[in-house]
Amino acid sequence: MKTETLAYLPGTDVAENYTGNFSELKIAIAGISISLFMMNLDTSIVSVGLPTMIKSLKTTFASAQWFVLAYLLVLTALITAAGRLGDIIGKKKLYLAGIVIFTVASLLCGISNSAALFILFRGLQGLGAALILALSMAIATELTPKKMLGKTMGVLSTITALGIAGGPTIGGILLSTFGWQSMFLVNIPFGIVAYGLGYKYINSPTIKKRMPIDKVGIILLAATLSSYCFGMTMIEKSYFGNPIVLTLLAVTIIGLVVFIRFEKRIAHPLINVAIFKNRLISKNLFTTVLVYTVIITTVILPPFYLLKAANYSLVQVGLIMSFGPLLTVALSIYAGKIADGYGAKNVMFCAVITIAIGCFCMSTITPADNIVGYLWRIGIIALGLNFFKTPNNTVVMEIAPADQRGLLSGFLSLSRILGQITGTTVMGVIFAVLSGVSGTSKIGSSPQAITYGFHVVFLINAFIASFAALLIYPKFLKQNA
Repeated sequence: MKTETLAYLPGTDVAENYTGNFSELKIAIAGISISLFMMNLDTSIVSVGLPTMIKSLKTTFASAQWFVLAYLLVLTALITAAGRLGDIIGKKKLYLAGIVIFTVASLLCGISNSAALFILFRGLQGLGAALILALSMAIATELTPKKMLGKTMGVLSTITALGIAGGPTIGGILLSTFGWQSMFLVNIPFGIVAYGLGYKYINSPTIKKRMPIDKVGIILLAATLSSYCFGMTMIEKSYFGNPIVLTLLAVTIIGLVVFIRFEKRIAHPLINVAIFKNRLISKNLFTTVLVYTVIITTVILPPFYLLKAANYSLVQVGLIMSFGPLLTVALSIYAGKIADGYGAKNVMFCAVITIAIGCFCMSTITPADNIVGYLWRIGIIALGLNFFKTPNNTVVMEIAPADQRGLLSGFLSLSRILGQITGTTVMGVIFAVLSGVSGTSKIGSSPQAITYGFHVVFLINAFIASFAALLIYPKFLKQNA
């Protein structure tokens, strides 16, 4: 067994106190990986069981949407606050609390006998997920030597992709074999193992002096993010003309202004907004939003094109759709090594350019192209995403101040979520109107119309990704960091 002591860790607060070895580090990262796998598996597994759950819980499709929304709203509203509270109270303590909350909530979801109770417990799961997602990368950063940080982030990215990719398949097996309850009860052994490994092997620094908790800031930020999330979700059905949507988006803007002004005036803010004066941090977070606005469309739109325009079967579409996530899983570990070797900024810039090229190629696809024609296009996009995620995490976490790592870890996760919400709604609306899927288009949802809508969305994606690449051009970042 290798017992070499870690000589250097990012942040002297950990380096001075850490007495473990590389074997213990690997076990600690394995524990974090299990918690991330559990959380991401659960995020993607629910959609498979919705039809069965609607029937079992004797509810409607409208109510069942809250099975997903309750989780998403709580996660979005609290993830940034969770990261900052970890900096104040202690990352290990809140991270382990997140595992307990998520695991117990999974048990309660699995034994729920009504839609109302299930929605309540899904919200509780969202709270646990916020704590896990916000603090996992921050803890991994504290434990990992700087020269190995890219590799560690690559491992965590691989596990995240595995959880997302495996959700539909594992969900289908559990659903058909043991019933929908098993899709939540399966989290219990994962949670127990993740908690045990985290409790024993995560060595997070003790908070010597606790600062006051900005309760008002937490409430303001949660309300602002909830307004945005709920407003954007409603756009999918009613578009931008709905007064409620416009009101919620206005509340979001007002809430953000009020929150920033409040945070600038108090002695111990939830978020020190001065941190965003660092252009490297602010541009990377904004780029993350843009990239995931693009990437989510590769999940929600291809089934429409492949089924209704290219006329593939459901089985074929399922297999085709698994190609991108599987490619990401296969290459994630190499992304960390390459980022360590060639510089995270350079790799990240090339990755976003690759995504832009892949989106442009996707905007030229036609039903006459065979499966290979789709796979090589989505493969380019998946390749770009793979080499964006790990370096992006590495760049932000590497420069994060020791007392702000939880906050920035939370912001990275929030950026991805906001991008996914924005892409799902805005790009979804554009596609629905242009393709006729919405039912409002005079041309109807013919194969030609669906192909046209698909082309326009991915052409827009190519421009968005190109703009994102300009934001993180390495020389520009070096000059303005």
